[in-house]
Amino acid sequence: MSSLLPANATKYERALEKTCVRSFSLPVLIDRIRNPYTCHMSVLPWLAYERSVDEWNEGWSEEQKRQVTARSISVHKKKGTRGAVEEALGALGIGVCAIEWWEMEPQGVRGTYDLEVQLPAGYKADEATFQEVERVVNAAKTRRSHLGIISLTPADLTQQPIVSGVVFCGETVTIYELGRIKAN
Repeated sequence: MSSLLPANATKYERALEKTCVRSFSLPVLIDRIRNPYTCHMSVLPWLAYERSVDEWNEGWSEEQKRQVTARSISVHKKKGTRGAVEEALGALGIGVCAIEWWEMEPQGVRGTYDLEVQLPAGYKADEATFQEVERVVNAAKTRRSHLGIISLTPADLTQQPIVSGVVFCGETVTIYELGRIKAN
């Protein structure tokens, strides 16, 4: 081994050089560890911490964790914008359409916005999902904007919800179960 240290190097500097030579010969490829798509799963939470991931959930799938980590830098570049909210939720596979106050019909309260969230398969439209979406959005949105309504729609919803109404005017009305109406 050829040393790059000068002849008057201290004992400490020579020991440090030997240690560094050994560490550079380890079979670890830095570009693999720093890549959220190729690093080992045990390293991923540390990489997410390094990239300042705002929201981390151990219940997420491996793919979601990798996407959130990979997109973190992009989210932080856009933080405080509609694009950051869409990117942060998009990393989880969640589709979102943000409707800002000036786009609402009639026009909404200044500084507010609503979200129409399309949940992917595997997500339930329940309180836990609502809170997770709200945490992710609050971490990415601008502080001056206020979140209005979040509407969650599951991706596997195969038909539009049926809404019906009845007007009672002295007539007898019979309501049958769907699919049990008999033809006369």
